[in-house]
Amino acid sequence: MEKVQRKDFDVIVIGGGIAGLIAGLYLQKQGKRSLILEHGRQVGGNMSGIWRKGFYFDCGDQSTENVGVLFPLLQDLGLYDPDEWIRTRFRWATPDLDAPFWDYDQLRDDFKKAFPGSTRGLDRWFDYIVSACLNMRKMFGGGPQAIVLDGWEKVRANLRMMSHAGFFARRGREMIKTTGDEKALELFADEPRLLYLCGESSLRNVPLLMHYIFWYTFTEDYWYPRAGLQGFMNKLADAYRERGGEIRFQSTVDRVITSGDIATEVETTGGERFRADYFINAGNLKRLINKMLDRPEKWDFRERQLFSAGQLTPAVCTAFLGLDMEAGELQKHMKTNHTIYWRTYETAARDIYDPEAHNKGWSFISSPSLDLPHLAPEGKSSLVVQVFVSYHWQNGWGTGSADPMARSPEYREMKQKVLDDIIRQTEYIIPGLSQRVIYKELATPRSMARWTLNEEGAIMGWTYDFFQSPLKDKYFCLQSSIKNLYNAGHYAIWPGGVVFSAVSGRLVAKGIYQGFLRQLIF
Repeated sequence: MEKVQRKDFDVIVIGGGIAGLIAGLYLQKQGKRSLILEHGRQVGGNMSGIWRKGFYFDCGDQSTENVGVLFPLLQDLGLYDPDEWIRTRFRWATPDLDAPFWDYDQLRDDFKKAFPGSTRGLDRWFDYIVSACLNMRKMFGGGPQAIVLDGWEKVRANLRMMSHAGFFARRGREMIKTTGDEKALELFADEPRLLYLCGESSLRNVPLLMHYIFWYTFTEDYWYPRAGLQGFMNKLADAYRERGGEIRFQSTVDRVITSGDIATEVETTGGERFRADYFINAGNLKRLINKMLDRPEKWDFRERQLFSAGQLTPAVCTAFLGLDMEAGELQKHMKTNHTIYWRTYETAARDIYDPEAHNKGWSFISSPSLDLPHLAPEGKSSLVVQVFVSYHWQNGWGTGSADPMARSPEYREMKQKVLDDIIRQTEYIIPGLSQRVIYKELATPRSMARWTLNEEGAIMGWTYDFFQSPLKDKYFCLQSSIKNLYNAGHYAIWPGGVVFSAVSGRLVAKGIYQGFLRQLIF
């Protein structure tokens, strides 16, 4: 007999990542009874972390921006303590360049020393980028953004934003319709290394607006929780449960059951059914439309086709390395919490036929324990290294299958080779690394797909290539063709990321009961 358990809720949230948890917290704040159904054994999604033999590693995201959104949002929920967060710093390294992101003048000097034949172009680039970053400082550093406020506070924040928005109004169409590739080509046509670093950087057709944000946040606004990202997510989950919310783990929603033009209940892999007045999908929108809806034809046809074909962000391999190296020694090599190391001035992230794809483009090297020694055993360090590799690389990582559960001897051999190559190449940043590794493990894009149910192991949602994004004309997709089914998370607001995922949870949780226009404007 089918196992069926019926429980009534005001809202059911599908997915326990940051969007789902923030949505749940705001639902509880409004006095609603909510349930979060989470696929995994813990909350987190792309912000998950793991402990292995005393070493802590972040599995997806490695830190987060604030931009006047995340911290005010947490403060509104009574969950912000500034002492629980530390500033994190970035560094760019190539065979020609070593540039920590301390301040804009130092960055300009470091780039000009590394590329003395391009000083004029670099001055024009930094004049252009830094002017935008300084205006962003005024906009994001002046207090909470309107999107996390209500009432007259929202009005005042909008007016404050408008007072600083003249600069971006003048650049207007250019910052959205012009890409970093095009701007770099204008300045560095004769210097392919800078053309790549300041333009494509492994992500093609990224609007200039995103380049502004990257440079601003790398220099001024990246943060990391002292408890690790998983500790932060656990804090949100604990607060949600303390306030009356319920979380069920290993409860994968396989079906959204509809009647007429509304959703009535959801069904999990285990056969449990849960009924609610409203439903929030805080996960993979593609999966919702194509695999979860009992009648996908109820979703608007054009939008369904657009989302189904929508290109996603790239996938990464993540190496988890436990080092027999104390933080002080690692600091001398790393210099900052995060090092982006361009091993080559090219990218092969989406080239599924190149057997050396994993050795091209950048690697993202992070140490959660560098400033927080409790995240590793005493006298040792945790290191995470991420590189772009396609989910379908080399015949599906040697499996011959698109199924993330598929494994084969070839798959295991490829994992070992990629892991060994990552360690070897990281020795450019940390000499002698291979002799100091006492724990090692590799997560492939297929691992990410299993953990998060993100299609093809995508690191976020829709592609950063603005012209290929399904949301390029509207940015938001909070409501669906099913009247009481809503979206939150990476797929709900372009360009995704921690901050936009978090704020989408707030917008949906409040928008259901108070109206969406009010959340965005009034």
